[in-house]
Amino acid sequence: MRYRVGIILLVLLIIPSTIAWAMETVSLREAIERAMKENPEIRAFTWSVRAYEEDINIARAHRYPKLIMEERFLRTDNPTYSFMAKLNQERFTQSDFAIDGLNNPEPLSDFQTTFRFEQPLYVPEISIRIDMAEGVLKSRQLEFERKKEEVALKVVKAYLNIQKAKAYVEISKKAVEDAKEHKRLARLRYENGLGLYSDLLRAEVALKDAERMLTSSETSLRIARKALGLLLGSTEPFDAEQERPLFSLDSVDVYLNATKQRTDLLSLKRKEEIASRAVDLEKAALLPQIGLGGSYQINDHRRPLGAEGGSYMITAFLRWNFFDATTRAKIRKAKAEVKKVTEYRKGLEKEIAFRVHEAYERVMEKKKELELARASLKEAEEALRLVERRYENSLSPMVDLLDTQVMLDTARAKLVDAENGYIASLAELYYQSGILMKMINQF
Repeated sequence: MRYRVGIILLVLLIIPSTIAWAMETVSLREAIERAMKENPEIRAFTWSVRAYEEDINIARAHRYPKLIMEERFLRTDNPTYSFMAKLNQERFTQSDFAIDGLNNPEPLSDFQTTFRFEQPLYVPEISIRIDMAEGVLKSRQLEFERKKEEVALKVVKAYLNIQKAKAYVEISKKAVEDAKEHKRLARLRYENGLGLYSDLLRAEVALKDAERMLTSSETSLRIARKALGLLLGSTEPFDAEQERPLFSLDSVDVYLNATKQRTDLLSLKRKEEIASRAVDLEKAALLPQIGLGGSYQINDHRRPLGAEGGSYMITAFLRWNFFDATTRAKIRKAKAEVKKVTEYRKGLEKEIAFRVHEAYERVMEKKKELELARASLKEAEEALRLVERRYENSLSPMVDLLDTQVMLDTARAKLVDAENGYIASLAELYYQSGILMKMINQF
């Protein structure tokens, strides 16, 4: 029994360490590459593009002949239909010309099998529809590239959140170590009659707070790893490497120039072209259409697909819509749609310029915050060193030591936030400029 309990305890000790060891650590580039394959949004968009590819095949298919097979059954004593049916069945005889038989025919059955085809030769709207389908596909592909950048930005931020959470864990561990040292000093002073018992209690409370923050930081790290896994299309957590992505900063004009090739803007320009072609499509309704058609028909009075009689027809047709009161209105509507898309495009261009300027200002703000956070950390470290020395020499109370420790912990956390915020703001600037994927591919 003891042996079994020992085995169970050993397994319970091994499993958590095995799970931790099995967690996959990925670089930022590897994370984004995986997201481009496994992210649910990317996978869904891939099928969306595939569907638009089929729209081109649908448009092209209108150039091919239509082949239709039709089976009909007729049971009638109508004089006209009876007369026709017997002729089609090739069962018409001299006796069928009897006046009484023509006026009051016996009920007759007719199975009519027809094979028809129609081949367009000149239909202008087919070519226009193909052009429009190709334009829509290209527009969708450009939107797909923008979706990739959007997912990449989410991955970058999730990746940075893991690094931030890791840094918080290390800060919390350091805070616990410092709190333990403060507690040791307070106990030592109390036991030597140089300090107050209340100082020892304050140090104990500070230690508990530090341990609570450590637990919270470790929880945040586990959640951040799960969040990255979710973006990578997995239910398992993923860990990030410690190396931070290096994003350079150029002048704002560089990013403004880059926006000219932003894929969502190019997609909207493509939609503008498609709207213009829609005008041509409505105008094409006024053009003639030329085609061929034909059919082969077999008739039988006993069974389907029977062939007592057979005949064929070959036709050529010209269709020309000389007048349709709705066509002019449809053309005006299509032109209004062009104007609408044009206004959307102009509005997007202005918004993109604003977003780039906004993102650039945020980068400069985060850069300044980073510089201040680094300076504040140095000052907080020096302040704690001086207060510790004063406390050891009974020149400062415990409350000063604890307050200074809190200030140091806050300075450490703010530096982590500033570093993370600066890199994230650069990634946002690249995203707004439409060059995020390009920069990541250079890693």
